[in-house]
Amino acid sequence: MDFDSILDQATLAETTVALCLNGKVRAEYERVRAGIDERAAQAESSSLPGDDRLASRGPAPDPDQPELDRLEAEMRRHTVEFTLRALPRPEWTKLFAEHPPRVDKQTGKRDPRDGLGINVEAFFPALVKASIVSPELSGNRWAKLYDAISDAQFDKLATAAWNLNRVDDDVPFSLTSSPSRRNSGGS
Repeated sequence: MDFDSILDQATLAETTVALCLNGKVRAEYERVRAGIDERAAQAESSSLPGDDRLASRGPAPDPDQPELDRLEAEMRRHTVEFTLRALPRPEWTKLFAEHPPRVDKQTGKRDPRDGLGINVEAFFPALVKASIVSPELSGNRWAKLYDAISDAQFDKLATAAWNLNRVDDDVPFSLTSSPSRRNSGGS
C-alpha cells in the first residue's frame, strides 16, 4: 500500500475500558467469590497427599456457584464499555498547555504532585472527558459519571487516555519478519 493510501485511511488510536457502575452488585459478587475461593482452598489443603481415590470424581460444585453466576450476569447488565480515542496532536498540545503545573506561591517551587509538567487534578478529568467518544457524555452526563465512579475506575480511564496519547503503540519491528533480513542471504 502506498503512503497516500495509508494516509487517507489514517485514524487515531482507540481502546475500550469496561466499568461496572453498580458498586453494590460488585461488592456482593466479591463477597460470594471470596467464600467460594476460601472453601476451595480449605478443600485443597485438607486432602491427603497421595490419596487419589476420589480423583476421578473431580471437585463438587460449590453451593454458591449459582449465586455467583447470577451476580456476574447482573454485573454485566451494569457494565458500560467506554471507547476512548487519542486526541489529535494540536488538541493534545492545547490541553497540556491549559493545565500548567501548580506552583507554591511562597516558595516558587512546583507542586510535587505535578511532576508530569501538568496540573494532574485538572488535566486528567479534562483528558478523560475529551478522549471518551462512546457513550456520548454531553450535557450533565460527564458530571454524573465523574461523581458515580470510584478513583480506581477513573484511574483506568485516565491511564487508557494517557496511553493512547503518550505510549508508542505502533507494530513492533521484528527481525524475523523483516524483508531485508529474509533476503540478506546471510545464512
